Amino acid sequence: MGLVEPRRSQAILVAWAVLIFALSALTGLPALAAASAAALLLFRHGALRELRRVAVTVVPLSLGLSLASWTWLWLLGQPPPVAPFVALTVRAGLIAFTTFSVLRRVDLLRALAPFPAASRMLVLCLAQIHALRLLVTESALGLRSRLPRKPRTRDVVRSSGAVTVALLTLSARNARDIGDAMRSRGFR
Repeated sequence: MGLVEPRRSQAILVAWAVLIFALSALTGLPALAAASAAALLLFRHGALRELRRVAVTVVPLSLGLSLASWTWLWLLGQPPPVAPFVALTVRAGLIAFTTFSVLRRVDLLRALAPFPAASRMLVLCLAQIHALRLLVTESALGLRSRLPRKPRTRDVVRSSGAVTVALLTLSARNARDIGDAMRSRGFR
């Protein structure tokens, strides 16, 4: 896919924001099913890749939180209806699928170039994501090298305190360094 014209990217981003706002208002399963079918039809090119990303990154967390909320309410009294919790998970997946699909079709840096504050925020976010991803990879490799076997969930949880401190320290230092670099290049 070649470079996308900045104005086209900006128009797609505005349409995405309106679409996400509309999707966040859907609460019923039939409406969410129809919107999901429409999103799959609209973003059919690359849909399998985006569905895989949603299944790995969004669905487990959303499903886990919905299940935890439902269980908590059930422990407090009688079991609540399941449909709103399923709808919450489906809506989160639909919004994520739409976002991933749109982000693959736009050039964010060029689209946000006329808006210096937005460009600065994008650069900071991307740099933080990269730094945190590197730290998670390094900590996983370090944990794996210290254990004679493959680390289990309990091992990961035990080492998560040190990793969290390192993540926060790295995040603050990285944000400061990038902010300094951007200021030296004329961003204010």
